[in-house]
Amino acid sequence: MCNRTSSILPALEKMQPGDHYCGIFRSDADQRRITVDFVRLGLERHEQMLYLVHLQTAERLRATLLEADIDVDALIASGQLVVQAAKDVYLVDGVFDPRKMIEILGQETTRAVEAGYTALRVTGEMSWALEGDPGTERLVEYEALLNEFYATGAPTYSICQYDQRRFDAELLLDVLHTHPRVLLDTEGIDNSSMYYVPPQAFLAVDRNGGILETRLANLTGSAAASPA
Repeated sequence: MCNRTSSILPALEKMQPGDHYCGIFRSDADQRRITVDFVRLGLERHEQMLYLVHLQTAERLRATLLEADIDVDALIASGQLVVQAAKDVYLVDGVFDPRKMIEILGQETTRAVEAGYTALRVTGEMSWALEGDPGTERLVEYEALLNEFYATGAPTYSICQYDQRRFDAELLLDVLHTHPRVLLDTEGIDNSSMYYVPPQAFLAVDRNGGILETRLANLTGSAAASPA
């Protein structure tokens, strides 16, 4: 059973394969709204959903979906909704390797399509990266590389969930630099010509130089588009 009495967040309804969102939220209630609509839309579009939990346990996720009249047990039993602990997926052999994680994402996308789903939608709670496991210092490298993966046209898309109450400002600035689309609380924002920095610039040896050149180019484009 899927109850549509609660309106779907417009930003999530507009999501399409290839989109890479960061979801920056500041309350548990906003995270729950994103969670419910993320799953509800995946159900309606016949997409497979991979939900990687950390601070929100699988039991809490199940309760949230049941409260929204989503038959979560049936979704899990059918394989349409896969719930895993974030560390079990992100930390292969106990180490976070961005390229290995993207390889896994590609494999999971292929499996979803072969199983008859129209796409794979993924959301992960990124708070696991605050616990100091090996490789976690490469988190923003991973976020940048994801944009290259999504640009290949693979039928997959994601929301990387960041709790502003837990992450420091320096890292969240880089989160903005590596996501062309942003959910701030529950409002969708096109970040592609604001703070987003393409992977080749963000991953340059001189990262600050790459960010600066991107910002200057954005300013120049904005100035050219403005009426005299």
